[in-house]
Amino acid sequence: MSEAPPVPGVPVRVRRRGPRPPRPGELPRRWALVLAAAALFYAGAHLSIVLGVWPVHGTPPGAGATLLRDALALAAWLGAVAALRWARYRGDWGVVVLPVALFLLARPALFQVFTDPVYQAPPAARAEATARKAERAQLTTILRAYDEARQARVFAGPPPRLPAPLVAAGRATVRERARALRLASLLSVLLAPATLVGAVLWARRSGRLERWRDGRRLPFALTLGAFFVLALFFTDRGKVAGTTPWELFLPIFVGTWAAVLADDAYNLGRPQAALAPRRLAGLLLYGALPLVPFLLIRELGLSVVLAGSLAAMLLVATRRGWWAALLIAVWAVLVVAAFRLDERAATRFQLAYHPYRDPATMTPAAAQAWAAKLHQFKLFDANVLDGGWWGDGAGRGHGETAPNAADDGFVTLFAAQWGWAGGVALAALYTLFLVRMLTVAARERAAFGRALAVGLTMLLALPFWMAFLGGVRVVPLTGVAAAFVAHGGAKLLASALAVGWVAALSHRQALADAWEPTAAPPGESGAVGVRVR
Repeated sequence: MSEAPPVPGVPVRVRRRGPRPPRPGELPRRWALVLAAAALFYAGAHLSIVLGVWPVHGTPPGAGATLLRDALALAAWLGAVAALRWARYRGDWGVVVLPVALFLLARPALFQVFTDPVYQAPPAARAEATARKAERAQLTTILRAYDEARQARVFAGPPPRLPAPLVAAGRATVRERARALRLASLLSVLLAPATLVGAVLWARRSGRLERWRDGRRLPFALTLGAFFVLALFFTDRGKVAGTTPWELFLPIFVGTWAAVLADDAYNLGRPQAALAPRRLAGLLLYGALPLVPFLLIRELGLSVVLAGSLAAMLLVATRRGWWAALLIAVWAVLVVAAFRLDERAATRFQLAYHPYRDPATMTPAAAQAWAAKLHQFKLFDANVLDGGWWGDGAGRGHGETAPNAADDGFVTLFAAQWGWAGGVALAALYTLFLVRMLTVAARERAAFGRALAVGLTMLLALPFWMAFLGGVRVVPLTGVAAAFVAHGGAKLLASALAVGWVAALSHRQALADAWEPTAAPPGESGAVGVRVR
């Protein structure tokens, strides 16, 4: 049989109207622009500090290693985003890109502090380091402002030759190579991107978070036991060898609490059922016992962060306002007790709201002691006021003069360099990041995932606002570091893990939304329902 002749027709080209839907793993253009702008700012600010600040202030030993560390950190964070693209990440890219952008925007200010010869000097050598820094600043000012004839008259001969900052930093770095412990302490900045990617890749697989939820007792017991051992036997002035490893325990406690709430949220929302002995025991074991080690080491700030996170999760899981009222009352009692019983907390309260006392009303010894305690806050206030509205640029200002400028006072350090406008912009960008994480929690249908996302978000939100408002004396300082914008190795790793888990939940939501029209019966793809557990 002969084939039928082809039917004549007219070729039609169909042009898509509206935006093209993103392909799996594709980074949306707006987030790519945000990331590119933050990376350019990061590189330009570091270059400005090296070329404009180092020649004037000089550099301490290890400045070259810090510069190399920050260069590798930029590559690591950009590589983390590229790895998620390669892994075909489908979730909300804002949850991933915004913390990276915050890190890149805030890190140059910390880089200037970490390479300042006075800030990095040990207490015994700080006076000598300050004198040498001032002498170098005077010399560089004369060499920059005077011509050769005036320089010859000032120095009574040829002007001194100052080594180039990069050359001096390179020589110091060569001498520091044998100090492996110093380099090891810098690895958290490089491990955080890998932690974020690993958390996403592990938790995005269906069933893995659920298996961890069902077997929560063993990891909770091991983590709590390790916490008690560290708190009782290895803690010196609230730290272990200068670090706070219990920051890494917070996501475990939050995940365990989310599992408890997912299993029994209905009964916990009923007053009579919630008072049953078994449920009260569970509340005390999983919701109160993790706070005890913080109280043993007098870590008020992190205890407030964990308690606030667990309380928010309980409110979201049960949806009962009386839980919120009860928890706020308990929290208020604990805070008042802490400020009355703990001397350090009481001092921070007085410094926040009544810092400038009249020395005439105090004994000379008391006035001298109060002046020593007030020194940090006076410098915080001076840095914020000196920055003005717009600041003087990367590395400029005198933010490094305040103790703990990279930790408690990160907002004053940022304001000294970028002014009030820069500080407000940083707070707005961080708030946008937190809103994106809460959006993931709001879209989550499973009770466990919703409570987990809320708790992990609160672990980042509470420290940021406590530190931000504490730096400008709206609330007392608590010593809690803000994730991604302040110094803190364990905090950065724990926060990267938290962001990775929330991003994995967002990825799973996107997959479920893509499969829903195919899996649902005709006419029911848009039906709204509730998924239990």
